Amino acid sequence: MNRMTCVMLVMGIMLMAQSTTGLVPQVSGYDGYVRKGNSSNRYEVSGITNAGAFEAFFGKLQEAVKKNDKTEVAKHMRYPLRVNKDGKSSFIKDEQQFLEEYDRIMTDKVKEAFLQQKVTDTFVNDQGVMVGNGEMWLGQFSNRFVVFAVNVE
Repeated sequence: MNRMTCVMLVMGIMLMAQSTTGLVPQVSGYDGYVRKGNSSNRYEVSGITNAGAFEAFFGKLQEAVKKNDKTEVAKHMRYPLRVNKDGKSSFIKDEQQFLEEYDRIMTDKVKEAFLQQKVTDTFVNDQGVMVGNGEMWLGQFSNRFVVFAVNVE
């Protein structure tokens, strides 16, 4: 391959890379949020596409938990929701069951861990975003941010 062909190929690749950055999917209800300060996405490894939108979601969910707004909290769960307790997993099939079992799932320990957690201090890996010592796990599924697991132990 001659030098000119290589230069053209590299330029084409660079143009394609620039044009695909706009293809990041928007997250329902959080489209306009942009992370202030450092624009890097520390949550990217977990599949979260917009750090600012995730942080806004996290704050909104903390407010709902703080107000004990069970209905609002239930809207931010991914069903079936995995609940781990005493070394065993159970699954909450829908919002109605979550509301019925809210106090068993959202224990004082779970709520305290979540309310004390700074979103920017969360542990993040390819599984999701961990709150506290694993009391809650959050992530992005399709175009929604959700809690997908709660560890009551």
